[in-house]
Amino acid sequence: MKRKKIALTGGPNSGKTTALSILRETFGPQVELVQEAATLVFSGGFPRRDNSIPHIEAAQQIIFFTTQQLEELAEKSSSAPLIVCDRGTVDAAVYWPSGPEDFFRRMNTSLEKELARYDAVLHLSPPDNPAFYQSTQVRTENLDQAFEIDRKILHIWEKHPHRVVVGGTEHFLEKAETIKNLVEKLLKDTL
Repeated sequence: MKRKKIALTGGPNSGKTTALSILRETFGPQVELVQEAATLVFSGGFPRRDNSIPHIEAAQQIIFFTTQQLEELAEKSSSAPLIVCDRGTVDAAVYWPSGPEDFFRRMNTSLEKELARYDAVLHLSPPDNPAFYQSTQVRTENLDQAFEIDRKILHIWEKHPHRVVVGGTEHFLEKAETIKNLVEKLLKDTL
């Protein structure tokens, strides 16, 4: 059996968490889901409101290394043929104050090396309805910020040879069908 790993990425409120629930429900033990490191870090008490450069850098370093460790743990402990990661190691670079090149240098890696960690990338874009954006302790972006982040994430993953972009829509069922079809195809390729 050849195992595959995909990164599920995209801007804030694009439906990643809902997509993971659908994948768990649809495919059960055939997929191993890796939680988003940023949510774990910020919901675990790391302060989010400080926007100083040292604070942002510390947060993104923690997120990057936590993402790596969560993925490696899934690879070592799961027998599922497909690992689905809620975001990937590449995502932290879009939040780095001095840009992605500096981020990868500081993390002692490269964009190319991090892209190669994933067999496919599924990018979900957020809907353009302001009603979908409510600040919480973990999620602090407004509509404009969500689209800016989404644009940066689209750009940083654009060199991945197997990237699928699902546009923003309020009707999540459309996204869900695309996601399920991609995962089904990847699972067939693992057999």
